[in-house]
Amino acid sequence: MLLMKYFLSILLIITLGVGKAQKVFSPDEFIWFVKTYHPTAQQANLLKTQGENTVRRARGNFDPYLFTYFDNKQFDDKEYFRILNTGLKVPTWYGVELRTGYDQNRGIFINPENDLPLGGLWYGGISFPIGQGLFIDNRRAQLKQAKIYAESTVAERQSILNDLFFDAIYQYWRWVEVYNQLKIYEESVVLAQTRFEAVKQSFVLGDNPAIDTLEAFIQVQTRQLGRNQYELLYKNATLELSNFLWFDNNTPLEITDSLIPMAYTNIPAPIPLAKDSVEKTLQRLESNHPIIQLYDYKLQSLEIERKLKTEMLKPQLNLNYNFLTEPVGSNYLSQLSPQNYKWGVEFSFPLFLRKQRGDLKLTGVKILDTEFSREQKSLEIKNKLMQYFNEQETLLKQIELFTSAVNNYNQLLQGEQQKFRAGESSLFLVNSRETNFIDAQLKLIELLGKFQIARVGVIWAAGELYD
Repeated sequence: MLLMKYFLSILLIITLGVGKAQKVFSPDEFIWFVKTYHPTAQQANLLKTQGENTVRRARGNFDPYLFTYFDNKQFDDKEYFRILNTGLKVPTWYGVELRTGYDQNRGIFINPENDLPLGGLWYGGISFPIGQGLFIDNRRAQLKQAKIYAESTVAERQSILNDLFFDAIYQYWRWVEVYNQLKIYEESVVLAQTRFEAVKQSFVLGDNPAIDTLEAFIQVQTRQLGRNQYELLYKNATLELSNFLWFDNNTPLEITDSLIPMAYTNIPAPIPLAKDSVEKTLQRLESNHPIIQLYDYKLQSLEIERKLKTEMLKPQLNLNYNFLTEPVGSNYLSQLSPQNYKWGVEFSFPLFLRKQRGDLKLTGVKILDTEFSREQKSLEIKNKLMQYFNEQETLLKQIELFTSAVNNYNQLLQGEQQKFRAGESSLFLVNSRETNFIDAQLKLIELLGKFQIARVGVIWAAGELYD
């Protein structure tokens, strides 16, 4: 409950921008909103229900069902015939169909084969396939495939959330990056304006030539151009990030000025994923990655289809048997006897089997195509994972170098400013040192953001970002 109130307070800051206080929007808080309210996340959660109802629908093929057939003909005040057939059929998993029913026929012109005792006949029987459909039929195949689909919805949901969270986190760190770069430029504009005022005052006092004031003013203009460019980047990055923020009833949210990213000095220290942990991830990739699992589920479904197509090569041969009994009063089994029955055989077989053989070959092609796609995708995923791993390793080294470079550029700038105040340096050199210091800071911020994305990219490539 306290956690919910905490998040609702964040929501108020986002939507209303109450007061002048600013709230730092952490990546964990951001992902909570994405996971809880984003429409794509909601759609992914619907997949489980979709899978369950697909199985329910397939199970419906085995539901018992009632049937009735009634046909009556009246003409010239004569009842030519009245035929009634009603009953119950019960499909079973093994292809056997149980049935029971009641027939009552009468009329002066009834077909002799439909002639029945006055009280009609009760029957109960069985239909049993001994050819096509003995081991698998359409009903069993559909139910098996539905169960596979229900299992695959879990992997599909994981894949959707995996991609969604990576896109969201990528945009978050892009937002953090341009915000901090904007702050660097805003500070640089203030520094340039302060220096311009100081140089202008020195010119008035006769300590500096007029050309120095022009150079200082040009530096202000240059910094203002850079600040304006990063203001645009930050506004657009904020809008892009807002695309991932939603609330109840599919209400889109917009980030206000009261919600800000973290300062780059507060970005978590770059801790790369260990190589041994990445190697373990690669080992379990074949069985754990949701996209690879989807290919495996598709192959399982195609294998069921292949078995069904193979079954279609057999002749259709069904045996039917029904016992018959004439009801006497309320006793429906009094006339039950092994001598009263009806049985028959159904047989059909296409001579050339061209359709059946073509279907089987096409299914084989689908299986091969899926296997090739699976192997290709598996290789792409492994290489993508290693690309992000190598990237984070390189970025870590670059971050160490640029952290040191920022400190060194700062020392050079401080020294140059001291020399300038002592009259031993020029404004051009001070501006040059300061520009190098600013560029190094901008690059360091960019590297820090890229490292966070690369680190998350390893987890995304492994298909494990949905947790």
